[in-house]
Amino acid sequence: MSRKKIIFSPVTRLSGILSVKVTIDDNRVVDADASSTMFRGFEWIMKDRQITDAVYMTQRVCGICSLAHGATGSYLLDELYGNQISENAQYLRNIMYGADFLQNHIRQIYFFSLPDYVKMPNQPPFHGQNLLDARLSPRDNQRLVDNYFKSIKAGQQSHQILALFGGKAPHQHSFVHGGVAVAPTVDKINTALALLAQVKEFVSETMLPDVKLISRVYSDYFKIGVTPRRLLSFGLWRFGENNEKYLWKGRALNGNRLTEVDINLINEGIVNSWFEGEADNIYNGKLEPEPLKESAYSWVKTVKYQGEQFETGPLARLIINRLYKGGTSTMDRIMARAIETLLITELMEEWLSKLKPSNKAPIIQNKVPIKEQVIATTDAMRGGLLHSTKIRDEEVLKYNIITPTVWNFSPKDDYGNLGPVENAMVGTEIPYPGDLYTILGRIIRSFDPCMSCATHVLDVAGNIKDKVVF
Repeated sequence: MSRKKIIFSPVTRLSGILSVKVTIDDNRVVDADASSTMFRGFEWIMKDRQITDAVYMTQRVCGICSLAHGATGSYLLDELYGNQISENAQYLRNIMYGADFLQNHIRQIYFFSLPDYVKMPNQPPFHGQNLLDARLSPRDNQRLVDNYFKSIKAGQQSHQILALFGGKAPHQHSFVHGGVAVAPTVDKINTALALLAQVKEFVSETMLPDVKLISRVYSDYFKIGVTPRRLLSFGLWRFGENNEKYLWKGRALNGNRLTEVDINLINEGIVNSWFEGEADNIYNGKLEPEPLKESAYSWVKTVKYQGEQFETGPLARLIINRLYKGGTSTMDRIMARAIETLLITELMEEWLSKLKPSNKAPIIQNKVPIKEQVIATTDAMRGGLLHSTKIRDEEVLKYNIITPTVWNFSPKDDYGNLGPVENAMVGTEIPYPGDLYTILGRIIRSFDPCMSCATHVLDVAGNIKDKVVF
């Protein structure tokens, strides 16, 4: 294969719109651009709104991981208003958040990743599947196809747990500032326990064995899609009256050096993004969309920590918290996500057993803000999530969101350094031209991309639609 540029667009089986351009030389990827062509206008949408709208509005960034934004918005408001969170609310919040993690991970593994390794029936929605590298035996292949359809129920049951306490799913209504607005009654707790038992059985008896089988048969993918060992997590499962305690710690891992995360060392750049203006730290900088910017190739900004681009997600979380020992490859990401899913079911069992039944909603909301500038962080399904705001008289002056996919799909920086996904693709050997999209697809989808979170809204003429929600 002589040196050539190839565009992989659209990359399917992910949330949102993604295009990838790679340069191939001597059967090897030597350069890669990951391009998101959706513009996210939530920083503009939030401006001049009541700050309490943050919980509801930001959930509309994404329907897959909506509670991640609702939770982060709630943490932000808790600090702004000086709320104290009761113990029951702490458990209930994490139960709801855990349920949303479960539905995401189960669906990502089966709906998005599984067809990369399993020959699916030649019928819609799998018609025309291009899988030249199918390695499973007919018997194992059929079992995983059957489990694909079983996973639908497990994902649904996970959302049912969330809806029990959140009113509905996605875009729940009760995980708000000050606590949770739904009472944890005996019937809700018992129903949640029954649903969770079924989900846990599926995860432990079906999903984890399926992923382990794929990891054995496709063991070469432990050496494909490897990124530099720069991993970041803000921490997950917040407890304490002021949300100050994390069950899973947040850290930055650079090589073998593990340090506390300093929010002040996070910077955003726009050299290869369709924006003009100043992008500096989380609070400062003034940007305007510029879709005609010739040097740019993505709506995703380049986010860096201590001047370097970091990978985030289940793999980062588990390695940082010593819950997974492995590398930073395609298969490591899939394995870590599956292991994390089982760990979450075990945590949720514990939290449900500690939750005290009550007919009263565990929520107390203070009415007057005590701060005008706040940063809130947690980890979402795909990795580190940050919301920041400046307010005046409870109205938003500035709101900024840095999502996990912004970290993972950062375009090149000012010096040409690659973002994590681009880094994972560069150096990959393509033995046969027909395998190009299969191999790259496996690498990309192992990051669980959600371009909706990363980027939103152009009209058909290409004009920015300011302050419009679709």
